[in-house]
Amino acid sequence: MSDEYSEKQLKVVLATVDEWYQRFAQSPAFARLSDSHQRKAGAITDFFAQYTYDYLGLPPRDWDCEAVAECCAEILPRKVSAEPAFFEAIAPVLSAFFKFLAEQALVPNGRAFAHTVESLRDKILANSQDSGSWGPAKRFVMAAYEAGVDIQNPAALQAFMVQFNQVQAARSGWAGAQQSPWPGANPPMPNKPTVRPPAHRYDPCPCGTGKKYKFCCEPKS
Repeated sequence: MSDEYSEKQLKVVLATVDEWYQRFAQSPAFARLSDSHQRKAGAITDFFAQYTYDYLGLPPRDWDCEAVAECCAEILPRKVSAEPAFFEAIAPVLSAFFKFLAEQALVPNGRAFAHTVESLRDKILANSQDSGSWGPAKRFVMAAYEAGVDIQNPAALQAFMVQFNQVQAARSGWAGAQQSPWPGANPPMPNKPTVRPPAHRYDPCPCGTGKKYKFCCEPKS
């Protein structure tokens, strides 16, 4: 991703794809999807549009089969925190969406995109369950889920973040880490958890604001 990334352009991308989705949602192609897939379709198309721009720098006019494959089989499974059913829905939803866009002459290569994503159905699900490939934000959220944390509760999430950061520091051998920071150790809570830079400056900021790291804590570091 270059420094030409623009939040303004991202809004244009999302608005464009949302308009396409609204038309898709009224189509026979959408009606043929299962109820479960229909409920996930809006989030899937939105994630695809956002992440092809966020991580590949591509607005809809520049989408190609290689970008579709990378976003669906690599980026979404690594970044999106969701149950397996969500990832099982990606191929059928986007296949139907791309075919609809081709029929409407909105995306000329839509049928090729549909074929690409259909061929990746198993890989998408497998990669989404491979914790070794998860990004730091997804590892944190999935760990919170497993620990029974209500991620809609800011205070609970903040407290869990402190413990999570301490565990990561202990595993990495950081000298300031507690020897036993996980449950039962009752370590003193700092006023603010340490924000460790993510692998990519356009990844979500570890501080939990939901903003990209570049536009949140990176300028403060």
